[in-house]
Amino acid sequence: MEIKENSGKSKVISELYDLLDSVVLSAVCVLAIFTLVFRIFVVSGNSMYPTLKDGERLIVSGLFYDPQPGDIICFYNEYKDEVLIKRVIATEGQTIDITDDYRVFVDGKELPEDYIGDIDTHRLSTQMPYTVEKDCVFVMGDNRGDSMDSRDTRVGTVHENDILGRLVIRLFPRFGIVK
Repeated sequence: MEIKENSGKSKVISELYDLLDSVVLSAVCVLAIFTLVFRIFVVSGNSMYPTLKDGERLIVSGLFYDPQPGDIICFYNEYKDEVLIKRVIATEGQTIDITDDYRVFVDGKELPEDYIGDIDTHRLSTQMPYTVEKDCVFVMGDNRGDSMDSRDTRVGTVHENDILGRLVIRLFPRFGIVK
């Protein structure tokens, strides 16, 4: 009789260890995925309005990422000492020009920008036309009148090493893919 009681206790303890093992392994996997593959960022401010709103949560991935014009990226900015969210306008070697009436040209072709919010009133401190240097991208917010971005020499172009990732999906409160 005692042998059966001990084996019953052993079985319960063994099952608890298995459950604990599964929980710990799952937590480590989730942590690894959200550290190495995906990150969650919160939009702070209105520089990407109307595309992104203040307080929205985003899933961003930097795994095997090669910046492309039109991508929305998160990057670390040393001047502001924070993570910024902006749209890639031009990449390495491309020349950007912004006219007096705020139209944007990349390599001589006007950029169709149906995503921008307010008409730009931002003063440029970056001299135009501007050719993007090696391993860098030129970024701008969609709300051009309320965005500190590559047009400002304090932000400047973003080195690819400072890019944390590309927006994959808007998570909360408006779930969906962002263009």
